[in-house]
Amino acid sequence: MKTLVVLGVFALTHFCSSLSLPPSFKMCDRRKADFNDCLSVAIQNAISQLDEPLEEYGLPSFEPFLLPNLPPKVGRKIDFYHRYKNFKIYGRTKISKTRAKMDFHDKTLTLEILNPEVRYVFEYDAKGKMFLLPIDTSGTASTTAYNVTYIFTFTFGEYTREDQRYFQVIDTHLVVQPQEMVFQFDNLLEDVELNDAFSRLMSKNWKIVLADTVLLYVQAYSRVYSDVFNRFLRKVPITEIFDGLSK
Repeated sequence: MKTLVVLGVFALTHFCSSLSLPPSFKMCDRRKADFNDCLSVAIQNAISQLDEPLEEYGLPSFEPFLLPNLPPKVGRKIDFYHRYKNFKIYGRTKISKTRAKMDFHDKTLTLEILNPEVRYVFEYDAKGKMFLLPIDTSGTASTTAYNVTYIFTFTFGEYTREDQRYFQVIDTHLVVQPQEMVFQFDNLLEDVELNDAFSRLMSKNWKIVLADTVLLYVQAYSRVYSDVFNRFLRKVPITEIFDGLSK
């Protein structure tokens, strides 16, 4: 399946013209001993600029970063079906620390990013039972996560187009490690006090909530993040991203 997807992308990108790295982005020389340090700074600098889109490079604004929807799910701890949609993530361009390591032999990039505060705002549909009460409702909700570490591992394939070498993300692994999370669901329960108590309970037990939902979230997030990264990679050849590579 991966091979078919990659071949399809290759066919589409045949018609894309190549671009140089954006002038405001930093280029690093892979021959230098401090290459990974340079790359860490370059990536943090690039992401911080994405509070506005770079349409020529296929890069959307990261403020907010958008997930159209997450697949429906039946909760393990609470017996109801729930679906999230119009997932907006704020705070991804505000970075306090970045650490990157590029392995050209294995064609992998490991990227660790620390965001002081990330806010997730979304809509939900829920149906089932909670505290023996019937639930059939929809509304808005938010989650604020503090000191969140995102660890991405991107694996690349490589291809040639018009005598230029390009990378293509073929696999992504993501780990999310917040230090605290606060939840707020609106309109989930008719009783306002009970509704707020439920949000406080989720916030108090955020580690359990995260463990129950993290796989669903990271799969969707990894897929969308990879798609965005690939829009950029199909525009810019490898030799325009990294100095010190042969064409």
